[in-house]
This record gives sequence, structure tokens and C-alpha cells, in this order.
Amino acid sequence: MAKILFFGDSITAYRKNFISASEFFAENFPQHEIINKGVGGNDTNLAKERFQKDVLDEKPDMVIFCFGCNDAAIDVHKQKTVPRLTVEEYVGNLRYFIRELRAIGAEMIFWTTPPMVLVEGLKPYYGGEPYTSKGFNFMLDQFIEAACKLMEEEKIEVVHINRVFREVTGNDEAKMVELLPDGMHPNTEGQKIIFRELNKAFAKFFN
Repeated sequence: MAKILFFGDSITAYRKNFISASEFFAENFPQHEIINKGVGGNDTNLAKERFQKDVLDEKPDMVIFCFGCNDAAIDVHKQKTVPRLTVEEYVGNLRYFIRELRAIGAEMIFWTTPPMVLVEGLKPYYGGEPYTSKGFNFMLDQFIEAACKLMEEEKIEVVHINRVFREVTGNDEAKMVELLPDGMHPNTEGQKIIFRELNKAFAKFFN
């Protein structure tokens, strides 16, 4: 039996209105212990504060982690024009997670945040510049690119969920909303896709 820990924000966390990828893992791999340490609203600064207690102290055999949505968010409703964290801060935090997890011998899989859709419910918060002219995903795309570059350097397995969501929907926003009803959080069907893709990477480590 292996201890598999999911670490991330609200896209990873348990939610009342959908079945999470970690729950699909628990259902399909009862021989392993599956732990979900996703916390809504977390960027990597906040996640770093709980990293020792929520992750390292659990002594996981593998950590499956995803961050980026909150790090890259620009709080337009607060008259902000830059993301909550810089790309450098984000990458630095990811590098810290990798270093500490390597020190305890944990395997790692990183997955990229799905694309976002500026649905009506999000417009009061994000419906302005710079998103208006550059697109709702322009900053998230930069963070994902930086994260993937880091993972390549560190030889960490990456599951390109962002790319997969674009492929399965043909990058059509209407079809994307069918998987992301609130514009950010994958529903059960979206989480099934995440599970399917993560499982392909997981199989390289555990049969």
C-alpha cells in the first residue's frame, strides 16, 4: 500500500457539487491510502504555510499537486493590474515543494490548471482590464509555461490538463463551460478527465 496525497487549491479540494479526481482514485485504487489536502483559495504562498503539517508530516509516498489559478489571478475588482504572486514567486514556491518532497523520498506528479472561462458570475470580479484586451487566460498561461519549464528542469512528471481540456472541447468556450460550469472549477465530468489523465502518469509509478 502506498500513501498518495493530493495537494492543491479548490480545483483539487473536495467540493459538495462534484466528485473530485482524488475520490476517483480512492474508488479505483482501494489498495492505496488516498489523502486530499486541497484548500480553496490557496495560492502557493498560503500552501507553503501549511506544507509541513499538511504534506511533509503525512510522509506520503507520492504527491500529486496542482497550483496556479490563484497565484495568477488578477483582482480586477480591487483595481489590481498584476497577479497576486509574480511568476518568480510562484516558481520559487514550487521549487521549494519539490526540494522538500525529494528530501523525504516522495514521488511527484504535477498537473496544470484547466483553462478558465469568463462566465457571467465571474465578470464582477474579473470583467475588466487587463483581461478584457488580453483574454481571461493570458496570465494563467504564463504561469503554466513557467511551471512546466521548472518541472522539465527538475524531471518531474507533468500531466497537461490545461492542454487536454482545450483538446477535448476544441477550445470552444461553450463546450468548456460544460466541464467548468462556474468558469473555474471542473464538475464531475471534468474531474473524470483529470482522473483519466493523472492515472496514465500514476501507472508509471504504481501498477
